[in-house]
Amino acid sequence: MTDEVVSEQAPRRPRFAVMRRRSYFAFWLTALISNTGMWMSNLTVPVILYAITGSAVWVGAFTLFNFLPTIVLGPIAGVIADRFDRRHVLLLSQIGMLATSIGLLLMWLGGVDSPWLIMIPVLVNGALSAVNTPAFLAFVHDLVPRELLRSAVNYNSIQFNLARALGPVSAGFILATSGPGWALAVNCLSFIPLILVLIFVRLNEPQVLVKSAQRILKQFGSALRYIKGASGIELAIIGSVIGGLLGQPIFSMSIVLAHKVYHVGAMELGLLNMYLSLGAISVIPLLAGKLSWFPLSRAMSWGVAGTAVGFIGLTLTSNYYVASFLFFFTGAALILIMAGSATVVQMIVRNDMRGRVLSVRQMMFMGAIPIGAMTAGYIADHVGVQVFLLGAGILMLIALVLMYVIPTRGMKSLDDPHDEGVEQ
Repeated sequence: MTDEVVSEQAPRRPRFAVMRRRSYFAFWLTALISNTGMWMSNLTVPVILYAITGSAVWVGAFTLFNFLPTIVLGPIAGVIADRFDRRHVLLLSQIGMLATSIGLLLMWLGGVDSPWLIMIPVLVNGALSAVNTPAFLAFVHDLVPRELLRSAVNYNSIQFNLARALGPVSAGFILATSGPGWALAVNCLSFIPLILVLIFVRLNEPQVLVKSAQRILKQFGSALRYIKGASGIELAIIGSVIGGLLGQPIFSMSIVLAHKVYHVGAMELGLLNMYLSLGAISVIPLLAGKLSWFPLSRAMSWGVAGTAVGFIGLTLTSNYYVASFLFFFTGAALILIMAGSATVVQMIVRNDMRGRVLSVRQMMFMGAIPIGAMTAGYIADHVGVQVFLLGAGILMLIALVLMYVIPTRGMKSLDDPHDEGVEQ
């Protein structure tokens, strides 16, 4: 590795040391505001589509159009994050996403009721998000010193999940009291603070741009070879795919569960999504703790098993209040998969490969989400949403067994910070 990994015996730092760095805190806070707006939109648009079409497939289609560009643009996005100034990449992509959000708002105000037309800004926003995400994740490294990186990554997970809690419940309240237009408008405003911070924020140290005469696909290929030689990163990416394919559909299917199983309104729907995120926030301190007490292999194992148990539990009840507890439990388990896999990759990856490897992980994760969402939507329409949850829970338990059995080094490779992968 190009950076020396801090050992468990290193001097103990205050738990909130990373939040005392003004540049990181400003970025963290404005990202929280922006992502809260994003999650408001991510609930509002599917609600609009479901109201227009009455089909769970269109709810899944929103996820497909939103995340499909990540699969297509993943190789380019990772190279961009390594070769170009990440601050500039983030600024341009954030301004672009603001423009598409304004487009969605204008379409709603103009009375557009065609789901295909609504999908146009959704698709463009997905493309901009695909470019934004690797740069966003790698930018965290540019704001803090190496010894605070793990803490910064985990606080970033807290920020994302806090936004995922605040966004849906805020959207549910606004949808119930004022309608979709106001929720879409608040999302537009949420971009402005982050854009301003990106203009003025000071970096911990200048980004070292990767200069290469290789074409984009060759540079992306070198990242794939690197991952293949780093068993910890490889297994973490497999874990994130399992979470995206089988776990993440719970967010889109919460709309169907609320309407067809629990028979509740928009406010209760927002609360269900809030419980998912509050569960996630509740276990983040475990990931931020000492590796000797709560290794990342344990986080991933508990996460897959817990999500499976939560899903199976949801198939056994139609009571909203019991389901609320199970949503909280499932959210706690699911974040152990997602944040655990992200932390593994950030801790192991070499600096010169950071953007590309994070892009591969994001591409695989985001590519799995729409496949899972569309599959869940199809099964929900034809058999029932609880049938999907039961099948997903069983498949996750099978996947957990295979994750222990098939890899040469098994889950322990997730805990090895010296697993550096092959050279380029």
